[in-house]
Amino acid sequence: MKKYYLFVGARQYGPFSRAELKNQAIHRDTPVWYEGLNEWVKAGTVDDLQGILPAACPPPFVVANYGAPQAGNSLPERKASLLQRRFRNRLTFFVSLLALGLLILAILLMAS
Repeated sequence: MKKYYLFVGARQYGPFSRAELKNQAIHRDTPVWYEGLNEWVKAGTVDDLQGILPAACPPPFVVANYGAPQAGNSLPERKASLLQRRFRNRLTFFVSLLALGLLILAILLMAS
Protein backbone atom coordinates (compact mmCIF):
# COMPACT_ATOMS: atom_id res chain seq x y z
CA MET A 1 0.00 0.00 0.00
CA LYS A 2 1.41 3.42 -1.00
CA LYS A 3 2.07 5.99 1.66
CA TYR A 4 1.83 9.58 0.52
CA TYR A 5 3.53 12.66 1.89
CA LEU A 6 2.23 16.20 1.42
CA PHE A 7 4.07 19.47 1.40
CA VAL A 8 1.78 22.30 2.52
CA GLY A 9 3.02 25.80 3.27
CA ALA A 10 6.49 25.24 4.61
CA ARG A 11 5.92 21.82 6.19
CA GLN A 12 5.93 18.20 5.17
CA TYR A 13 3.07 15.99 6.40
CA GLY A 14 2.56 12.26 6.25
CA PRO A 15 2.65 9.45 5.68
CA PHE A 16 -1.01 9.07 4.62
CA SER A 17 -2.81 6.22 2.94
CA ARG A 18 -5.03 7.06 -0.04
CA ALA A 19 -8.08 6.80 2.24
CA GLU A 20 -6.52 9.18 4.76
CA LEU A 21 -5.78 11.70 2.01
CA LYS A 22 -9.54 12.14 1.50
CA ASN A 23 -9.64 13.90 4.88
CA GLN A 24 -6.78 16.24 3.99
CA ALA A 25 -7.36 19.58 2.28
CA ILE A 26 -5.37 18.84 -0.84
CA HIS A 27 -5.86 20.22 -4.32
CA ARG A 28 -4.38 19.54 -7.72
CA ASP A 29 -1.35 21.76 -7.07
CA THR A 30 -0.46 20.28 -3.67
CA PRO A 31 3.04 18.76 -3.82
CA VAL A 32 2.98 15.03 -3.04
CA TRP A 33 5.62 12.33 -2.83
CA TYR A 34 5.52 8.56 -2.40
CA GLU A 35 8.16 5.87 -2.56
CA GLY A 36 9.34 5.38 -6.12
CA LEU A 37 9.29 9.08 -7.08
CA ASN A 38 12.55 10.95 -7.54
CA GLU A 39 11.01 14.31 -6.70
CA TRP A 40 7.82 15.95 -5.46
CA VAL A 41 5.00 16.16 -8.01
CA LYS A 42 1.65 17.92 -8.10
CA ALA A 43 -1.23 15.80 -6.80
CA GLY A 44 -3.12 16.43 -10.03
CA THR A 45 -0.49 14.48 -11.99
CA VAL A 46 -0.84 11.31 -9.86
CA ASP A 47 -3.34 8.90 -11.44
CA ASP A 48 -4.12 7.16 -8.12
CA LEU A 49 -5.30 10.45 -6.59
CA GLN A 50 -7.68 11.58 -9.33
CA GLY A 51 -10.75 10.22 -7.55
CA ILE A 52 -10.14 12.14 -4.33
CA LEU A 53 -9.14 15.53 -5.74
CA PRO A 54 -11.75 18.25 -6.17
CA ALA A 55 -12.89 18.79 -9.76
CA ALA A 56 -11.85 22.43 -9.71
CA CYS A 57 -10.53 24.77 -7.09
CA PRO A 58 -9.07 28.25 -6.98
CA PRO A 59 -5.32 28.69 -6.85
CA PRO A 60 -3.70 28.98 -3.43
CA PHE A 61 -4.05 32.39 -1.80
CA VAL A 62 -0.68 34.12 -1.58
CA VAL A 63 -0.67 36.73 1.15
CA ALA A 64 2.50 38.37 -0.14
CA ASN A 65 0.76 39.40 -3.38
CA TYR A 66 -2.47 40.59 -1.77
CA GLY A 67 -2.47 44.15 -0.57
CA ALA A 68 1.24 44.52 -1.14
CA PRO A 69 2.44 48.07 -0.56
CA GLN A 70 2.59 50.05 -3.74
CA ALA A 71 4.99 52.84 -4.57
CA GLY A 72 4.39 55.75 -2.22
CA ASN A 73 2.36 53.56 0.13
CA SER A 74 5.00 52.30 2.54
CA LEU A 75 4.37 51.93 6.25
CA PRO A 76 6.34 55.08 7.24
CA GLU A 77 4.47 57.10 4.62
CA ARG A 78 1.09 55.76 5.83
CA LYS A 79 2.03 56.59 9.43
CA ALA A 80 3.07 60.10 8.40
CA SER A 81 -0.19 60.52 6.51
CA LEU A 82 -2.16 59.34 9.55
CA LEU A 83 -0.31 61.79 11.80
CA GLN A 84 -0.99 64.62 9.35
CA ARG A 85 -4.72 63.79 9.28
CA ARG A 86 -4.84 63.65 13.08
CA PHE A 87 -3.09 67.00 13.30
CA ARG A 88 -5.49 68.56 10.76
CA ASN A 89 -8.50 67.13 12.61
CA ARG A 90 -7.31 68.46 15.96
CA LEU A 91 -6.41 71.84 14.47
CA THR A 92 -9.85 72.06 12.85
CA PHE A 93 -11.49 71.16 16.17
CA PHE A 94 -9.59 73.82 18.13
CA VAL A 95 -10.12 76.51 15.48
CA SER A 96 -13.83 75.68 15.43
CA LEU A 97 -13.92 75.81 19.23
CA LEU A 98 -12.16 79.19 19.19
CA ALA A 99 -14.56 80.54 16.54
CA LEU A 100 -17.55 79.34 18.57
CA GLY A 101 -16.16 81.03 21.68
CA LEU A 102 -15.64 84.29 19.80
CA LEU A 103 -19.17 84.10 18.40
CA ILE A 104 -20.64 83.59 21.88
CA LEU A 105 -18.52 86.47 23.21
CA ALA A 106 -19.72 88.74 20.38
CA ILE A 107 -23.36 87.85 21.06
CA LEU A 108 -22.92 88.57 24.78
CA LEU A 109 -21.25 91.90 24.07
CA MET A 110 -24.03 92.92 21.67
CA ALA A 111 -26.72 91.93 24.15
CA SER A 112 -25.30 94.09 26.91
